[in-house]
Amino acid sequence: MYFWAMKQRLFILIIVLLSSFAMAGCSATSSPTRVAKHFYKAIEEGNYELALSYTTLDKEADSEIYYAIMQKVNTSITEKGGIDKLELVNEEFAEVEEGEEPTKATITTQVTYANGSAQEEMCDVVKIEDKWLVDVSLDSK
Repeated sequence: MYFWAMKQRLFILIIVLLSSFAMAGCSATSSPTRVAKHFYKAIEEGNYELALSYTTLDKEADSEIYYAIMQKVNTSITEKGGIDKLELVNEEFAEVEEGEEPTKATITTQVTYANGSAQEEMCDVVKIEDKWLVDVSLDSK
């Protein structure tokens, strides 16, 4: 009897963990702050294709310039020992009419590096087809 109860608990625990991982993978773009954090982490890890998927950039037309920029950012992060902590400083939504959901926001994060240095980063995000994406314009940078 005891063995059967333990087996059931283990099975339930595995199901809960697998569900959590599945939901975490699907929800990277479910909030402005979450997409900004995933974007920064993908750059740090050198996963530029994943970082690109979190942006509004045209995946075909802009990817070459984007990769060059991200490699430079990644080098800077690496020189500082990597990202130790990403903390939300402010999440400011653009004004909308009453009853409407916001579709634009500016996320301010405090990026703390492993070498102890820190800086604030601002990230504009937009909601497109129920996904929050980093709003990147190569023309303005």
